Amino acid sequence: METSVNGSKSKPTEDNPPHDVDNLQKSVEKNSGLLKKFESLRLSKKSLKKTNEVGETTSPERHSPFGKDLNTRAFLKRQHHIDEPEFAPKIEHFGSLVLRLSKRSPLKLEKKEDHRLPESKESPEGTSSLVDKLRRSMRAKKKIDFIEAEKISTPEEPVPEDQEEEPQMLSVMEINGLIQSKELKKAFTNIKLMEEKLLDECSTNNFYENVTEYTIKAKDVDLLYGSLFNMIRSIVKESLDYVDESLISSIVYIINKETEIHKYPIVTPANAEIPLLGKPKLWKKLWKEAVKDSVIKRIESVPLGEEDIGWLAKHLASLKSITVEDLKKVKNSLKSLYPEDFDVCGTYVRSFHKALASHLQTHLIPLALEFSQLYCLLDWIMNQYKSEDFLGNPDLLSEMHPLSLEPLLDGECLQTLITDYNRALQKTIRMYLNNILEIEKKNWEKGEEVEESVLADSCHLPIYTDIEEIIGTHVRNSAKLSGELEISTSNACIEELGMFITRLQAAFKECVGTNFSELIVQYTVVYVNSFTKLRHNTTQSDAEQYRCAENKLEEAIKNLKDLLLHLLTNDTKPHFQKLITKKWLTKNTAFNTIMKSTGILCRFLKYLLPPHDKDLAHGIHHYLVKEYITQIMKRKMRLNNLRRKKAAQKMREEGDLINKAADDMGSELKILHHAIHIISEIIGAKKKYDIEPKLDELFNLYPDISEDHILCILHLHGIGNNKKLLEHFQKLQEDSSISDSSIPRLFSEIPYSAQVACFSF
Repeated sequence: METSVNGSKSKPTEDNPPHDVDNLQKSVEKNSGLLKKFESLRLSKKSLKKTNEVGETTSPERHSPFGKDLNTRAFLKRQHHIDEPEFAPKIEHFGSLVLRLSKRSPLKLEKKEDHRLPESKESPEGTSSLVDKLRRSMRAKKKIDFIEAEKISTPEEPVPEDQEEEPQMLSVMEINGLIQSKELKKAFTNIKLMEEKLLDECSTNNFYENVTEYTIKAKDVDLLYGSLFNMIRSIVKESLDYVDESLISSIVYIINKETEIHKYPIVTPANAEIPLLGKPKLWKKLWKEAVKDSVIKRIESVPLGEEDIGWLAKHLASLKSITVEDLKKVKNSLKSLYPEDFDVCGTYVRSFHKALASHLQTHLIPLALEFSQLYCLLDWIMNQYKSEDFLGNPDLLSEMHPLSLEPLLDGECLQTLITDYNRALQKTIRMYLNNILEIEKKNWEKGEEVEESVLADSCHLPIYTDIEEIIGTHVRNSAKLSGELEISTSNACIEELGMFITRLQAAFKECVGTNFSELIVQYTVVYVNSFTKLRHNTTQSDAEQYRCAENKLEEAIKNLKDLLLHLLTNDTKPHFQKLITKKWLTKNTAFNTIMKSTGILCRFLKYLLPPHDKDLAHGIHHYLVKEYITQIMKRKMRLNNLRRKKAAQKMREEGDLINKAADDMGSELKILHHAIHIISEIIGAKKKYDIEPKLDELFNLYPDISEDHILCILHLHGIGNNKKLLEHFQKLQEDSSISDSSIPRLFSEIPYSAQVACFSF
């Protein structure tokens, strides 16, 4: 029989039953000391396990990586807003290997090779004694318990440098501590180990027996991943203020590593309520969202300052400044820390673009109500945004050209903004023109005269220069925004101009009433000249607004000239009625009053712009001659031989004064110069045969004269109905070949009277 290592005999096999019971009894007694030690050590091991089960503190190396620290899980839940399922955690019993080994039969221990014990010599028969087998079993148990106890009581020996150290499983609290201290790589490695361990358990029977425990652990992993990316998000947001190269390097490593380990198919648990592990986190996409969130926070941090004057312009300038500075920082500091596939510059540019667009639509456009604010906003969007000192900055063009970006505002939003701009523009133009009208009214009321230097230079007419400046400035500024806005602005301004002209002439007519004065003539000249120059602007387009404004300007010019002539008529007509009377022969008061009013016109009408200067001068000249002859046609008296010469002389002198005034006004109707002179010569003729040549001359110059007009003239002469002279005139009419279309209109517009004076003077 073969002997064991310690010299005791081996236990006989079943084929060879023991024949020496005494020897077996001695062997058992000899090893009783070892059995007592083994039982004592196993009891201490059970006591240690029981201590762990009731929650006593163990060393970090013995702590479960999924420790049920309620405070830690509550902390993670607060970060992710995830409710923890109400499960009773099932505690895993490590070290159960001892119990399983202790329950094995001697036969199973005999068949399994123990590499930790010295090899025993086999008996010649190939079997061992029962004592040897029992001894080997006891030694194996003792060795296992000793190793387990040593792990608890003694610190770990340092791993040699040439030997790779296996990562230790940390608890949830410890991993979260790593995250909060920004040890991102180490935290990620430990979370990944926890996830891998759970994925391994997912394919074992133990998983189906402990689904609740697995669910809690999977939730811990998910919460830790979320906490880790929250820290990444926080670092990304802070990177626009402070760049930490080591942290950015860790972020890049973790994102790339996460993509790599989660690129395989997801392990799906049988129970749909169990959280999925191993699923892709899409952290590169989440990184872009973190960049976007950081940019939005950056843009929203710029104060509006609505209480300040010009707040919108200041706010837009601040947005421009912070965007350019941040994009330069991204290019110069962050770009080199990320791989090319992250497209850091492009991501930040697009994020700023979208953040600015959202900021405009949400905060600025609703607050931009005034015209100046809308213009400032459109100028920033259409001109400044892609200019060289903004997104078109040469330092940024190499990364992303602004033309590749989509419009800052979508079509509908931009069109709404343009519509609001046009509406506010028209309202603003109306306000400016109303202010001009109020100024003019005050000048009328105060009797503020217009200086002749202003009248002489039509380019410096106040009302024209003001309107030209208002319209020109707004049209030019709108042209800087877009061609579409230039056209719409021009149409709006011209439309408002037409309405202003109507209001102005109505107010002027109401203020003037029936009074004729030097002040009225001055302002009439100013307005006619101003409207004439403004009319040139309305000929630059065929738009309906231009045509309408042009018509209103022409109508206003005509109305102003008619108003002036009407005021002159009202002022002089009563004095004309005093001519060709008894007092008229001896006094010049009435005619001098007429010439005084005419002199005012002569003084200022010369400043009228063509063609209105000639047009108005012709009208006044025609009125003066016609009204003077009208008094002759009224048959107010008959002259005798004693007064005929004086009346003729007076008529000739007054005719000369009228002709001179007409020349001073610029009238070119020379034909009107002769009418009063010829009539005066007929009145002064002594012989009847001297009258016939004058009738011929009068008819040749004014073929529209009628026989009744001749009778009125002869009545004033004192001849009356002279048959011979009338027959001569009738013959002149019959022999006339002058067509009606070429007849100058004078006598046809002069009324005559058939009344005969009862007494001659």
